[in-house]
Amino acid sequence: MTPGEQLPAGFEWAREGRLVIALRSDVRELLLPLVQQWAESRLPAGRPLAGGRGGAAAFDLSAGLSVVLRPCRRGGLVSRVNREIYFGWRPRPWRELVVTEALRSRGVATVEMLGAGVRWRGPLWYRGAVVSREIPAALNLWRHLETVAPAARVRACERAAAVIRRMHDAGVVHPDLNLQNFLVREDKVGSEVLVIDLDRARLAPARKADREAAFLRLQRSVRRLDPQRRIVTSECLTALRAIGEVG
Repeated sequence: MTPGEQLPAGFEWAREGRLVIALRSDVRELLLPLVQQWAESRLPAGRPLAGGRGGAAAFDLSAGLSVVLRPCRRGGLVSRVNREIYFGWRPRPWRELVVTEALRSRGVATVEMLGAGVRWRGPLWYRGAVVSREIPAALNLWRHLETVAPAARVRACERAAAVIRRMHDAGVVHPDLNLQNFLVREDKVGSEVLVIDLDRARLAPARKADREAAFLRLQRSVRRLDPQRRIVTSECLTALRAIGEVG
């Protein structure tokens, strides 16, 4: 999408030179200075997030609003030579905002998006960042599994599989799932698992092959993060395998 295209209800475009931002209207005045500071590479040090999330940090913008700003960062081999520059006319941050808000509107547990900024560095290349409301004390699924008892690990994996089934049923496909694409929020009545980091997800009917591929990607994530299978046991993998089922 590009400026001029329709944003989710309650969002608007803002432009300052090469910086173009999709902002939620009710927090525009609080959010705009933070995204400007990011774009100018003078972002103040924020609060580190429990479990770590690739350069993301939390910021208290007012007494009632704490946000997470996450710069878009590349992974894999390409990150060794290019950590933050992306290419194309349809920037990932804006697409992530649209897909995430579509999921929220369809009842799937995910974060509450507040903004997505793109700082054009030249024709077709840019840096990007997204801003969401902070979920206090939440851990990504991998960090959560490291901290809880075996029975709780299985329950968390069951909930992760359930949220991905709901995502697929809601018409969204995520081509790059891993154990760090989930947040686990604990409260007095139990835990909730949310799917996050939807920068590569797309609005499309989920085919059987897409559902099966989602489990295979998580299985690869397990091999990378837990090669000795000390944390993600066979019972956990069985729970995650339910991702491939129709919800």
